[in-house]
Amino acid sequence: MAKPFLYIYAYFAANRKVFFAVFIGLFLLTGFFSLKIKPEEDISKILPKDRQSEKLNELLRHARFADKLVLMVSMKDSSRISPDTLALFSDSFASRLRSQYPAFVHTVEERVNDSLVPRLLSMVTGHLPVFLEPEDYSYIDSLENPEQLKKILSEDIQTLASPTGFAMKAFISRDPVGIGRPAFKKIRQLQYDDNFDLYEGHVISKDSRYMLVFINPAFPADNTGQNSRLLKGMDQITGDLQTRGFSAVDVQMFGGVAVAAGNAAQLRTDSILTLGITALFLVLFISWYFKKKRAPLLILLPVLLGALFSLTIIYWIKGSISVIALAAGSIVLGIAINYSLHVYNHFRHRKNMGAVLEDLAFPLTIGGLTTIGGFLCLQFVQSEILKDLGLFAAFSLIGASLSSLIFLPHLIYNPQSKTIPYASSERDSWIRRLAVYHPENNKWLIAVIFILTGVFAFFMNRVRFDQDMMHMNYMPEQLKRAENTLNKINAYSLRSVYLVTDGPGLDAALKRQEAVNEKIKTLQQKNIIKKYSGVF
Repeated sequence: MAKPFLYIYAYFAANRKVFFAVFIGLFLLTGFFSLKIKPEEDISKILPKDRQSEKLNELLRHARFADKLVLMVSMKDSSRISPDTLALFSDSFASRLRSQYPAFVHTVEERVNDSLVPRLLSMVTGHLPVFLEPEDYSYIDSLENPEQLKKILSEDIQTLASPTGFAMKAFISRDPVGIGRPAFKKIRQLQYDDNFDLYEGHVISKDSRYMLVFINPAFPADNTGQNSRLLKGMDQITGDLQTRGFSAVDVQMFGGVAVAAGNAAQLRTDSILTLGITALFLVLFISWYFKKKRAPLLILLPVLLGALFSLTIIYWIKGSISVIALAAGSIVLGIAINYSLHVYNHFRHRKNMGAVLEDLAFPLTIGGLTTIGGFLCLQFVQSEILKDLGLFAAFSLIGASLSSLIFLPHLIYNPQSKTIPYASSERDSWIRRLAVYHPENNKWLIAVIFILTGVFAFFMNRVRFDQDMMHMNYMPEQLKRAENTLNKINAYSLRSVYLVTDGPGLDAALKRQEAVNEKIKTLQQKNIIKKYSGVF
């Protein structure tokens, strides 16, 4: 197995210019393709990919309701209630956002669409018999009772005097005695949460402390680059408004886009941090152990070339890679560096590069194949991130091992030179003493290992897996605070379950929905479901 490497070594030894041309050219080529690869920052890809998850992802991609941002506007002084101030801030914020970031927002909904209520009114009154059931006609008959009629008209007056009067004015004028009330009660069941009212067209909480603005970004949640610019712009608009007369207003923001952007930023930071700490530790350790300034550079070059080689292959295969897989590169770095360490340190003993290749070609190749095969087995799992990790690690190790056996020997030693570098005598250190130590001869150590194994086995079954999928996400403190606020003012946000029916067409999906509705009604009767909002 050493013959191919010996042949390549002999050829490059006789043609040093060709060696450096190939080495530098390979670095430039792999570096070029590595820069073209697209980093993916979607943390949801760590989840297994099957038919059900694919259906869910398809729904989320098309519906885009998970991408909506919710802006919660309130007064910093919780004892002060000023819906007019909240409404003025919401209008100013929405106007600036539309004018300054038109390419980043699809819609900004600070008010309920004025045409929605008249359209709904026309639809219900125009098709009233469709919405009525047999028991509703007995209610209509009761309207002939003067007392009942007087009661309804009194309720109409109270409604018109309330903040929601502007929305109900058209309905009351067309149906003052409430013939269509049974139909509108059915429509009202579509309302998701009763904890909100309308204040001059704005969505506001029942206690008038929080006003909501809904923002639909122009880009999906996985486009964290563009959405990060939008979020920064929203923060700038908020800060500018707070310095221009709205200093008493507090603004919180939450949504899938904000969480995804926070995850992406943290993933980038963590990737740089983990790889940086690992590389720094290796440089310091290698410099201390070998006492050679060039040693860290020579040993890390094959590892770097292996990583670039891996990114190039992945670019050709799929064009993108998960940032989480790259963050795990610190583990791969610790494995890949073994190949160059073996070659470098073995040359200090043998002082003959041909003998080094004969000694190491077989064990490094076989050892590398077993490790590489283990990482390639990750291609059989259903998680996209684990697949990316397997590919990145496997090709990194292939590149690092080949670089250590083909290029590193010529970087360590020039055969045309008469001097042999790194030929100093062995240093006696605790690392060397640890390497030559034989623990199998120490009975006390073996006994301690057996005892610890029993202790660890006893506690093994007490390990519990975190079943809260939300813990996958990183959220800064302001996002956590916004989430808690949204959960506080939205009574059902923590307990909601979304049910979706699909079919080859709309009619087929509606028929399936009808079958599901019967089961939902049964669960409601058993008090298993408290509230249901959807298509009836």
